[in-house]
Amino acid sequence: MLYPKTPSFPASMKALTEGWKGAVERAMESAATKLVQIFQTRLLGLGHLCPSTLHDLEQELHREIARECIDPVVGSAIQAAHSIPSVEDRALKVLSQVPDSRLQVATQPVRITLLGGSKWTVNTPYYLRRPHRRPGRPRGVGKRGAAGNGIYPFLAALGIHDRVSPALGSEVARCVALGTVDLAKLQLANRGISLDRKVIRRLTMCLAQRGLEYRAWLIEQGKKGHRGSSCKGKRLVITGDGGRIRTRKNKRGRRLKSGRHAFKAHWKEPKVFVVYEIDDKGKKVRRGLGLLRYGATMQDADGMFGQLEAILKDIGAQEADEWIIVADGGEWIWNRVVRLITGLGFDKAKVTQVIDLYHALQHLHKVAAEVKRWSDTESKDWLKKMKRHLLNGRHQKVVEAIEELCKGRKAKKIRKLLPYFTDHAARMSYSDFLKRKIPIGSGAVESCVRRVVNLRLKGNGIFWTLETAEGVLHLRAQLLSGHWDTFVKQVLQPKQLWAPSSLDIKDTEAA
Repeated sequence: MLYPKTPSFPASMKALTEGWKGAVERAMESAATKLVQIFQTRLLGLGHLCPSTLHDLEQELHREIARECIDPVVGSAIQAAHSIPSVEDRALKVLSQVPDSRLQVATQPVRITLLGGSKWTVNTPYYLRRPHRRPGRPRGVGKRGAAGNGIYPFLAALGIHDRVSPALGSEVARCVALGTVDLAKLQLANRGISLDRKVIRRLTMCLAQRGLEYRAWLIEQGKKGHRGSSCKGKRLVITGDGGRIRTRKNKRGRRLKSGRHAFKAHWKEPKVFVVYEIDDKGKKVRRGLGLLRYGATMQDADGMFGQLEAILKDIGAQEADEWIIVADGGEWIWNRVVRLITGLGFDKAKVTQVIDLYHALQHLHKVAAEVKRWSDTESKDWLKKMKRHLLNGRHQKVVEAIEELCKGRKAKKIRKLLPYFTDHAARMSYSDFLKRKIPIGSGAVESCVRRVVNLRLKGNGIFWTLETAEGVLHLRAQLLSGHWDTFVKQVLQPKQLWAPSSLDIKDTEAA
């Protein structure tokens, strides 16, 4: 038992011993009465309806029903959950992982903000970490150490962190992942949720931090041998690329006339990867039917590949029928492919490496641009001819054609472009790839870079700290890949009860 249920316990808590379902049912009956009152007050006072009044009526009803009807039911359910044995067992598991924890207050009142915008007071046990200390001098004022050593085990077991309900925390972070903090504040206000922009930012970064911690935990689980099994019999395409955003350091410079402090801004390359499933015809399986994962990080190439490897292990990519790795000619990608394959123990014979056709054509354009004696027509004709050679499996003729141009003053510049085609010869067998229904373009990751990075983090006058950019990138990658709900349910679990995403949450709780 986590707390003593004595006669001095509040009357509302005594009612819960009669059954948590009864408490929720009473809240629903009260909500139904309020609902009728709301409709009578609003509808009977209307003389006529027009688009303007109907618009205001619908918005006001949704806000009031959420605040006056739904929130009380949810709040009663949270309070009633304290008497559910399964919730108490989960709370005990949370508490068992916190050393030297002692009951501080048996019924601490905590105000929780719910999705409807209202605040609900819940009475819940509060524990503090109190390690045994030897007698000695008492601590002086201001020497209490780092804060945050308290815990509400029941609230943690229900996924309530930072004193907001799970659904509200998810909605706040989702709005910020979609747009700016100011836009998120406006969207929430339209739903009757009034939050300060600092609170919105704090809640978002708290969820993002939990997501990053879960990602690091998943990497460790992969190193310990965790493997999923959801990719058996599938064809997976793995592709990666980089973007560009401007970053700033939290280091104050000189004060400007505007009152702000100057700072140095640097361009930084976020790394992005995509894993998706294709069918026998080489077409991407539609969202909701096939596997899709996005990943984005401000870490270096090794960090990105570590995250990619963890996701591949989590989804069971080692059991796939085929891997198709598509990318441009970036050495930071191809130099790490062998280690990625070895890390999952996948059969190298089942891996096909492809240079994106459009990047290969871009290099051909660079070659043609160095030949100044050609007219525009001659240059276009040469490029069309080279493209036909690539698509028809005549890669060697492309190499020979470039070697013939390595003459004169521009020979040195053209010769520098030649290794792109000689080093990646096996990755340019486009005729064979097309016959085997293998994608020859990296449009998926190009689109991911644009949607995840450029449309949110890149723009005039936009600068990011590395920590904030990492969090927003991670949230946005989960959202745009259609993985948001699963992601939120995973990271809102107490850290002591985390499970790999390849396992169903309900199954994990039952276990």
